[in-house]
Amino acid sequence: MSIKKILLLSAVFATAAGMIGCGGSSAGSQRYSENTYTDTSDGIRTVNSFYGEDISPEEELALLNQRIVHFAYDDSELTSEDKRVLGVHAKYMQDHPDLLLRISGHTDERGSREYNIALGERRAKSVERFMQVKGVPGQRMALVSYGKEQPLELGHSETSWAENRRAELDYEERY
Repeated sequence: MSIKKILLLSAVFATAAGMIGCGGSSAGSQRYSENTYTDTSDGIRTVNSFYGEDISPEEELALLNQRIVHFAYDDSELTSEDKRVLGVHAKYMQDHPDLLLRISGHTDERGSREYNIALGERRAKSVERFMQVKGVPGQRMALVSYGKEQPLELGHSETSWAENRRAELDYEERY
């Protein structure tokens, strides 16, 4: 998907989130897609049910704009923050059946090429499994492991290595 399309989708989503946050009845709760929106006593509308916790439409948009989850050294386990991010992406995929998702796994520069390809694949599969649990069909996701071949940071420090231990989410339109 091109940057232009991503920006357009973000703008559409931001507009929808703004309309949800500003308009509507004062009856207490409202249904929008699969989310339930609840007006709190202080006038703040929150999103609940799908994510297992209340989040605002603004936070939902911020999480949707995060396309990278990071991993600890030699690990493929998702953190609770990663799960929050991926939960929003899973919901987005359910709301947009015309989209496909490519999940790419990456590692830092340490270790052999073969080991890092396998670790990158485990990281991508970890994201895929979570998305499937949240209802995204496996046939709408494609996995690829780049191992250490596509670093974000070229340095040789823990800071650089931490940035490179990741899985990236890239949306594509179904043709």
